[in-house]
Amino acid sequence: MKIGLALRRVLRGIAFLSVLWPFCSAAIASNAQTYQTAAAVAVSKLDFERAIQIYSKGLEQQFGLKDQAELLRMRGVTAQLAKRWDQAEADFTAVVEMVGSTDRRAYSERGFFYHNQSRFELALADYTAGAKLFPDDGTFPNGQGLALMEQGQFEEAIRRFDEAIKLDPTSGVFMLGRAEAYNRSDQPQAALEDYDKALALGHLTRNDTYRLRVGVGAAHLKLKNEKAAIESLDKAVELVPNSPTALRYRGLAHERAGEIDGAYRDYEAVLRLKPGDEFAVKRLQKLRAK
Repeated sequence: MKIGLALRRVLRGIAFLSVLWPFCSAAIASNAQTYQTAAAVAVSKLDFERAIQIYSKGLEQQFGLKDQAELLRMRGVTAQLAKRWDQAEADFTAVVEMVGSTDRRAYSERGFFYHNQSRFELALADYTAGAKLFPDDGTFPNGQGLALMEQGQFEEAIRRFDEAIKLDPTSGVFMLGRAEAYNRSDQPQAALEDYDKALALGHLTRNDTYRLRVGVGAAHLKLKNEKAAIESLDKAVELVPNSPTALRYRGLAHERAGEIDGAYRDYEAVLRLKPGDEFAVKRLQKLRAK
């Protein structure tokens, strides 16, 4: 899921470069834009190794600081897709050292990398540094909130999401983050209110919408609104049919609603996806014992 999200971000970022490619020389020329475009074509074909080679060739040239930083940044993103974690971290760190004080993407991209690696303290440090340098950008307090939430610091996470929302009240993504923090801190009603706001604000990716539907289902389960939970989790499963998380929650909602056949189906589906899944095994054992 995380790599899929990273891939979508990269493909959106390079779409313009890919469009330019037919107008470029077939041979790689001596300007940074052409290297970027050639690498973009390779990434669009999921040929990450070829893209990394092209970025590396570009970095051998005598380009200016901004061009060098951009080639490094994109090589880091591509290395992340290729699961070359050490190179990705090294490239992101080089970008921070080169242009971190002037290009807000530097700390944002490395923070995103650290978060995806579950290195939440480092992600928090990068988002905090970015927030100090770019206090008008809600991306950084939002990132702080996400990292703090993963560390179980829900109250502080909510304060950071509050800051992000204040900076950009139109961001459905920021509202979604706060909803998740409310949900995970056992405040399901507040979570549902923010989930509704996030959905109304829109501009959510498919993955964001999936997270929202699962979250709404989980919140309704806590409030013992099983029918509403099932309705939301049905939508989550439509978006990601092979999601063990959504199927676990929906199985539990079916079970609590007395819909035993539905519970069996969902728990068994979880076991097909994740053989030996502890939660599904225990719930099925309980059902069979009745």
